[in-house]
Amino acid sequence: MTALPAWSQPASVVTDTTDAQSLPLANGAARKAVITFERLGIARPIDLRGIDGSAEIGFSVRLDEIVSRARLNLNYTLSPALLPGISHLKVFINDEVVQVIPVTRETVLAPQRLTLELDPRFMSDYNKLRFQLIGHYTMECEVPFHSSLWASISNQSTLEMDYRPVVLNNDLSIFPAPFFDVRDNSRLNLPFVFAGQPDIATLRAAGVVASWFGNHADYRHARFPTYLNGLPSRHAIVFLTNDQRPSYLANVPKVNAPTISMIAHPTEPSQKLLLILGRNAADLQLAADALTFGEAAMSGTSITIKDVKYPTRKAAYDVPRWIPVGRPVRFGELVQNPLDLQTRGIVLGGIALNARMPSDLFGWDTKGVLLNLKYRHTPVMDGDNARLNIEINDEYVDTVPLTNSRRDGASRLQLPLLGEDMSATQSKLNIPAFLVGSNNRLVFRFDIPPADAGHCRATNLSESRAEIDPDSTLDLSKFDHYAAMPNLSFFANNGFPFTKFADLAETTVVIPDQPKVAEIATFLGVMGKMGASTGAPATYYKLLAARDLEKVGDTDVLLISDSGAKGILDQWGKSMPAMIGAAERSFGPLSGAVNAFYDWFGIDRSPKPIQGANSTWSGDGPLAAILGFESPLTKGRSVVALTATNADLLPDTLNAIQDPGKARSVRGDLTLIGGAQVQAFRTSNDVYYIGHLPWYRWIWFYFNKHPILVAMFGIIVSILIALFAFRALRKLAARRLKRDDAH
Repeated sequence: MTALPAWSQPASVVTDTTDAQSLPLANGAARKAVITFERLGIARPIDLRGIDGSAEIGFSVRLDEIVSRARLNLNYTLSPALLPGISHLKVFINDEVVQVIPVTRETVLAPQRLTLELDPRFMSDYNKLRFQLIGHYTMECEVPFHSSLWASISNQSTLEMDYRPVVLNNDLSIFPAPFFDVRDNSRLNLPFVFAGQPDIATLRAAGVVASWFGNHADYRHARFPTYLNGLPSRHAIVFLTNDQRPSYLANVPKVNAPTISMIAHPTEPSQKLLLILGRNAADLQLAADALTFGEAAMSGTSITIKDVKYPTRKAAYDVPRWIPVGRPVRFGELVQNPLDLQTRGIVLGGIALNARMPSDLFGWDTKGVLLNLKYRHTPVMDGDNARLNIEINDEYVDTVPLTNSRRDGASRLQLPLLGEDMSATQSKLNIPAFLVGSNNRLVFRFDIPPADAGHCRATNLSESRAEIDPDSTLDLSKFDHYAAMPNLSFFANNGFPFTKFADLAETTVVIPDQPKVAEIATFLGVMGKMGASTGAPATYYKLLAARDLEKVGDTDVLLISDSGAKGILDQWGKSMPAMIGAAERSFGPLSGAVNAFYDWFGIDRSPKPIQGANSTWSGDGPLAAILGFESPLTKGRSVVALTATNADLLPDTLNAIQDPGKARSVRGDLTLIGGAQVQAFRTSNDVYYIGHLPWYRWIWFYFNKHPILVAMFGIIVSILIALFAFRALRKLAARRLKRDDAH
C-alpha cells in the first residue's frame, strides 16, 4: 500500500469505529463489505412456507463503485418432512437463477451453511435477492400449505461484496452523491474537515450542513468524523476561507463570494472533496444555507452564490416528518408511493406505515388515536377465518374479520378505478394512547387462507391481493400539546423540545470556548440527529461559546461539553441532576426512571417518591451522561446536556440516542452511559410543564391530581346547589301562599 504523505495524516481527528462492516482489501484498490440480512432490514429469520413459498431482499450498489465479486453465505434450515429429489430451494439475483439447492436426506437433519458465488454481471444499482422453496412432503395428494412445508433462512446470513471504485466526474449535478448516496443503506460516515481550529461562525455553518445530511440519511443515522488540519482518504466536506488554507489545498483559488466546488481528492483519485468556500465565515454561512435551501443550481464543478432567498419560517409543530395535529391525516400523505399500501401473493405480507408524532401530545384523558381504516381485498371463501390484524410498535391492537361486502352477481369492472373483484370495507377503531410513542410503526397483516378444495382435489393457487386505501385517516385532532419535563425520552426519540420548530428556531447550542475535536464531532452528530428527526435543515438555531452564555435568551438549550469545561458546568451546577467530573461525580437521590406512562406522555398522576440523599463519589473511570433540567435562565425552558468525564467519551452519548435498543433506555432526567450499558434515573419529582391546555381540560387534569380538593369542591358545589334549590323552593312556596290568600 502506498504511504500517504505526512500532511494527509490528521493532526487532530475523531473518527467513528463502531461500524466495522466495511474493510479495505490488502491491495488498497478495492473495498470489501460483509453485510448481514439483518442490516438489510430483515429483523427476523425468513420463513418460506407451502409448496411455492418465496421471499426477497433488496440491496444496492453505490454510484461510485462496482461489484467485482459477490458471495452469499447462507445459513438455512429445512423441514425434515421435505422429500429429497423433488424438493429444492432456488436462489435468484434480479430474477436470474444463480443456484438450485437440492434437498437431501443429510441436509434436513440439521441447520446448514452454504457459500454461493453470485455473478456480478447480473447486478445493477438496485438489486433483488430472492429465495423460492419448492416443497413436497408426499408423492400423493398433498395440502399446498401443510404445516410440514417450510424452510427458514437466518437473518444472520451475509452478503460478502468486493467493490472497485469508479472515478466520477467533478460534477455537482450528481450531488449529494458521492458524499451521501441514497443507494447506500449503511450509516453515513462523512468527514468534516477544517483548516485549523474553527470559530463559532464556521461551526454554525457546519452544523447547518450536518443537519441537511442527517435529514437525507434519515433512518441510516449519520456521523461526522472531524479533522483539523488533516485530510481523510475518503469523500469529505471541507470548509475553507481565503485566510485559512491548509498546504494540501494551497492551489485552490481564492474566492470573491460564497462558493461551492467539487474537486478530486489530492491522493485518492476515486474520492471527492466538496469545498465550502468563502472570503470569511459569513460567506461560509451563506454557502451552507444555499446548499440546504437548494437555491443554487447545482451543476458543473463550481458554483458561486450571489444571493440566498430564505423561505418563510415554519410555525411550531410544522415539521415535515411529523403527523400534523388538529386534522385527520390521510395514509396517502405518509407514503411516497400508493403501492406501498398494497400487498399481493399466495400468502400476503404485512403493510407497514411509519408515523412520527410530536412527543408532547397530551393523551391522558383520551381513548386513543382514532383510526378510520378503509381497505380492499380479494373475495374470501365462505367459512374461511380471514382477518386483518393490526399492530403498532410490535404490540397487538385489534383484529378485524374480513367478509365479502359486494353483492352476488356483481361483475362490473370500471377502469382506472379498482374493480369490484376486491371487497371494500371500512372500520373505525382506537389505538390505545399508551401504545403510541414518538416514532411509530403501524403494521396491517391480511390473513386470507387459500381455498381448500378438499382431499385429493386440485387447488387453484391464485394469488390474493389487499390494499389499505390511501384515504384511510389517522386522527390526532383531540390531542393538545402539554407535557411534564424534564423527560429525556423525548430527546432520544425525536430531539424534542428542540425539534418543536423544524428549523430549530428556538434552540441555542452551547459549546466550550475552545472545543475539542470530539466535542465538535458530537455537536455535528447531534445536528444530524435533529435533521433526521424533522426532515428539514436546522437553519435558524443559535450557536454560542460558553463565554456568551448570557446571550441564550428565551430559548431551549443544548449543551455539549466534557467535564473540563468548568465555565459552563459550574454556573448551572445547582440546577443539574448530576455533576460528572474526571475525578469526582455528584448526584441527587437516584431512583429508577419512572413508569412508562410518564415516560411516553410526561404525565404522572402519582409519581413514586424518590428515596435517598445527595451523594458525591470519587473515581477516575470513564462515564458519559445525558442530563435534562429546567433552564436556570428562563422559566419553562429546557436544557439537555451531553457530557462525559473525557471528551473522547462524548460519542457514547450519540450511540445512546441513535441505537434504537439503547434509545429506549434514555429516560428520566439523568442517563448514565458506561460502555455498552445505559441506565436511566429520575433524581427529582419536581417537574415543569410545557405547552398549553384549554381551561376546561386543565381544570380537569389539575383536580384529578388532587382528589381531596375534588371531594371538597364536590361538597361545596352540592351545598351551593342545595341552598339555591332551598331558596328557589321557598320563593315558590311564598308565591303559592300569596295566591291562596288572594282567593
